[in-house]
Amino acid sequence: MVIFLLLIILTGGGLLAYKYFFAKDRSYIGSWEREIDLRGYVMEEMNAWFSDPSIAANVSFDDTPVTLKVTLTFTDDGKFNESIDESGYSEAKAAANALAVSGLRSFLEKRLESAGTDTESVGKSIDELIEEALSMSASEYLEKKGPILLPPLDSLKEMYNINGTYEAKDNTVKRLVGGKSICEIYFVKDEYLMFTGSGEDIFEKSLGEAIPGTDTVLKMLYDYPVVYTKK
Repeated sequence: MVIFLLLIILTGGGLLAYKYFFAKDRSYIGSWEREIDLRGYVMEEMNAWFSDPSIAANVSFDDTPVTLKVTLTFTDDGKFNESIDESGYSEAKAAANALAVSGLRSFLEKRLESAGTDTESVGKSIDELIEEALSMSASEYLEKKGPILLPPLDSLKEMYNINGTYEAKDNTVKRLVGGKSICEIYFVKDEYLMFTGSGEDIFEKSLGEAIPGTDTVLKMLYDYPVVYTKK
């Protein structure tokens, strides 16, 4: 084997041989980005606020996306950091309000239908009716009287901002999260990093014993599979 490796090195294949026999997978090192989808949170808050389950069940929302970016960085010295994009929070709040307004319009339309009328027979749009009844737009009304559509930024930071140390081997990474070690199976393909689920603890216990994949700490972070894109 040694003679074989020396021959490869002498014939110009040294780098290839090194990568094949000695180099560890380091494709995960760098910064990666994903988006948190908050549409479901907004819709749940609105449906609870309607306080009319029979109508809320039939309310429809438009396709406005409500997302926040999260960046995950692995360094080559065994440290990682994951943090939420605080600068995008105001945009997410605006998107949440727009999504909520679409739901409010739908809710009021259903209310009119249940009362035996509709906007066509009234001759005015839902927005016009809201303006007349409340002396303000639907968006303004929700901002003043509506539910809190998104968790506070500090709460999101507590949930998604984590950092610590890690170990990686055989497509498994072990991270110390919230005082608990978590093992996850990962794959890197082109510009994508994917975590597919919890993995077996194949490491030494320097980061402690890994918890089961069903632990709430994992569920707090995301549901598998989760895909990051190279920054």
